[in-house]
Amino acid sequence: MRSFADHTAAATTVHTTSAAGELVATPATPVPATGLITVAAPADSIVTAVTSGLVVAATPTATAARVAPASALVGEGRLRLIESSYAPGKVIELGNPAAQPTGPTGATSPAAAAVFTISGVAALTQKQAVVFSPVTARADTYVISTQDGRVLSRRDNAASDFRYLQLTERTIDDAAADPYAQWTAVDAGNGEVSLQNVQRDAGGAIAALDLYNWKTADASEVQTYTFSGAAVQKWKIHPLTAAVASDTVIIQPGAAPQLPTLLRAAYGWGTRFEMTTLTWNLPDENVWTTDGNVTVTGTGIGYFGEQVPVEARYLVGSLSDGADATYTTFAGVLIKELQMRAPRTVVRGVSGSEATVDAPVTWDWSRVTDADFAAPGTVTVPAAAKSGFTANLVITVTPAAAANILRGAGVHHTVTHMDGSNFQLTDGVRNVSGFSDWRSGGASNRVNPNTITFFLDEPQQVTGAAVFDIAGKRNVGTVTVQYRTLTGGWANLPGTAWPVTNPTADLSLEVTNEPVIATGVRVIITNKSASTWMTLSEIEVSGLTAGDAR
Repeated sequence: MRSFADHTAAATTVHTTSAAGELVATPATPVPATGLITVAAPADSIVTAVTSGLVVAATPTATAARVAPASALVGEGRLRLIESSYAPGKVIELGNPAAQPTGPTGATSPAAAAVFTISGVAALTQKQAVVFSPVTARADTYVISTQDGRVLSRRDNAASDFRYLQLTERTIDDAAADPYAQWTAVDAGNGEVSLQNVQRDAGGAIAALDLYNWKTADASEVQTYTFSGAAVQKWKIHPLTAAVASDTVIIQPGAAPQLPTLLRAAYGWGTRFEMTTLTWNLPDENVWTTDGNVTVTGTGIGYFGEQVPVEARYLVGSLSDGADATYTTFAGVLIKELQMRAPRTVVRGVSGSEATVDAPVTWDWSRVTDADFAAPGTVTVPAAAKSGFTANLVITVTPAAAANILRGAGVHHTVTHMDGSNFQLTDGVRNVSGFSDWRSGGASNRVNPNTITFFLDEPQQVTGAAVFDIAGKRNVGTVTVQYRTLTGGWANLPGTAWPVTNPTADLSLEVTNEPVIATGVRVIITNKSASTWMTLSEIEVSGLTAGDAR
């Protein structure tokens, strides 16, 4: 019952089924201070525990703890959660009576420090925090104590259990003069630290806080162990203060904006709290009528009921029209390609400042045709009226470059079946086998048809294809080449009657077609005879590319 805000007045009645199958209730018993209810029941029994008197959620209260005042030896103490990097979501609690028993042989006292899951209730999360008091004489060194003032220290080197931790009643200043009670936070990278005891152990080794025996269950003990940099010795230290993101909003000069009514407070261990209680310090109304930056400050009520500083930032000014966007492409490009690749934003300035914004834009392609891009030159496409501002896309058309697009980047292949040979169908060699679909089992187990598929990360213009089987098994009977459309379906390359029958021993098939936009290409082959398997030496897919286009 630990996750409830309060269980001190709660009691539980346990119902079990007896050996005779009857429902039997035990007398109500108070929930123990540890919050752990233990039930003994007959085998195969159905158990129901009914608990009353629980406080499900507490009203958040401001962060409070017994913190010693700053002195010449220590600075002001601050509440911190110590989260295990090895067991994320688990934090060190000090003095929890539910911690596992530990100590020298035969000892049964709860461990002074143990890990528990971070509570989802603000009041209980606050109770899990410990106090970090900075030691003024040593950098990044702290006295760590409970909120009721007990100090965490390592046992004396003269003791047989010198690795173990203890909580002692003493002043923070006294602890700040005792190396056994001082802990240095040493950077371990990635926002993590190791917490190392200032006093080295009897063998001269560094003793670091360690999630003992790599256990991660709730109540698992934390002790010290020789520093090794292991994951169980890495911790994240979280203050109980929130970070609140604040972006600058651009507004037109005129009336005051509607200030936020909800902001998110983010805490280091992952809690996100929606703050709906916000108080703003309103500026003079005149600040909204002239160009410039305006920051409105205020406060919100955070997860723990604390006052969280917040701000809302505004840039008052008018947006200009869009600056020209540029794009370079190749002669023969299709408008469909340009629509997919042209810039989707333009830069707009803000009056009275050097600030700019990237504004979404829609281009008016109705004013151009594919013929406008058939030869090198410059083509201007205006922004559509629905963009809400004027802007131009200036397209530079350069000479086209022909290429085998299967040898470019962003190409991935799959096959219906291939034997253990290497896939070498796009290495540029047309007369050496680069694919074989041999499979044991003879004629009854041939792969027919077989399909080799190439998927393209970006749509490409395809103008032709070539398929070769030279010096291979000479068993390709028919070939079909298809392209994958923008909607994901497959269609035959236009201009050729598919499938094409191969009348010769070797295969040398080359076709051209009107340009199509493809997101993939596949080659389907069938055999001449089941007496042997099929091979291919090369597949090429030709198309126009942008060369150095951008």
